[in-house]
Amino acid sequence: MTTDAERELIEQVRGLARGAFRERAPQADASGQFGHENAEALRALGVPGMLVAESSGGLGCSGATAVRVIEEIAWGDASTAVAVNMHLLVTALLGIVPPFPRRNAVLKAVAEEGAWCCAPGSIPLRELDNRTAGYEAVEQGAELVWNGRAGFASMSDAARFALLGGRIERGEGRDPDVAIAIADLDAVGLTNHGNWDGMGLRATASHDISLENLRMPRADAMIVPLQLLRAAEHMQTQQQWQRRAYPALGILAIWLGNAQALFEEVVAYVQKRYGYLAADGAVGASTGLRAEQPWAQIALGNMEHWLGTARSLLYDALRQVEEPFPDRQSFVRFQVRTTYHLRRMAEEVAQGAISVAGAHGYVRGSEIDRLYRDLTGGIVMAWKTEELRHSLGLSALGQEITIVGPAGT
Repeated sequence: MTTDAERELIEQVRGLARGAFRERAPQADASGQFGHENAEALRALGVPGMLVAESSGGLGCSGATAVRVIEEIAWGDASTAVAVNMHLLVTALLGIVPPFPRRNAVLKAVAEEGAWCCAPGSIPLRELDNRTAGYEAVEQGAELVWNGRAGFASMSDAARFALLGGRIERGEGRDPDVAIAIADLDAVGLTNHGNWDGMGLRATASHDISLENLRMPRADAMIVPLQLLRAAEHMQTQQQWQRRAYPALGILAIWLGNAQALFEEVVAYVQKRYGYLAADGAVGASTGLRAEQPWAQIALGNMEHWLGTARSLLYDALRQVEEPFPDRQSFVRFQVRTTYHLRRMAEEVAQGAISVAGAHGYVRGSEIDRLYRDLTGGIVMAWKTEELRHSLGLSALGQEITIVGPAGT
């Protein structure tokens, strides 16, 4: 895909997000129902196949363009952006695994038919012990039989396929093999529980998916010894390894798009919000527009600062992903630093918005209320501020660090 074509795609998505997506978002939030109309509009633009190579029928977009598309979607409806980013994570993963027939067929359906994917890979809702989560597969002749339950399968209400990862135990004292497969969402033995109901991001369709004796041909899966999988990761070039960061950067783009929409809504609100208490003559009451109050102006200035610096940092990160770092640890440190700043931005904008708008802005049905809940809902589900700060300190001391989150390790 040419640079001009990628730029046009971003503009087309921006038009959808700032029109129909934003208009439909309040109803999707109120009902908790996935935005099927949004998914269909994005399908018409070829967004499902953004990261599928042109040689396989996809758009062949760059990772940077995919992240920018996610940012634009998030301005209009962060729930749709989360679901699309999950799909892109799946297609990015399938793009780097060794080809096998089932994988090839799924990518073809994504590219040519606009099929959506999901990937249950977190703790099921209301579960407290992650040892209960995940899938196991058992070989029975020419079949694999799957069982287990996992959560946060964003996009699952619109998805045709679910990417599964599970263990095949090989006996005491031996490492398990890893099975990677793509199941049809309507397969016998697969249940989409339809149970997602978050504080924010309520329309992501991030449901639990359970497998009960789900049978599939062994040839439709890729089975790899754990040690071989680890060795293959180390054999990736530095640039290939860095590109795995794009889905995680997509999450940061969701925060940025959502936060920008919230900021603009708060600015519009304070320019209309007049007075403080019910009676002008009340002791301590202030008159005039809230936008004229220094404390509100200062708060808006802080939000503007965080949004501006976060955007600069994220866009610079998209460029630097394509420039090989000296080693993996230097790139991880860079990614942690970028993630930390974007997370702090989301926290500052969320806190500033609710402080400036006050109780009258945070009421059921208001745009500020919805955007605030989506933003805070997003940042509580991905990484932790203190952990990121701790990692940066360890790295400064020369210790090895990792970044672990919803887009992988």
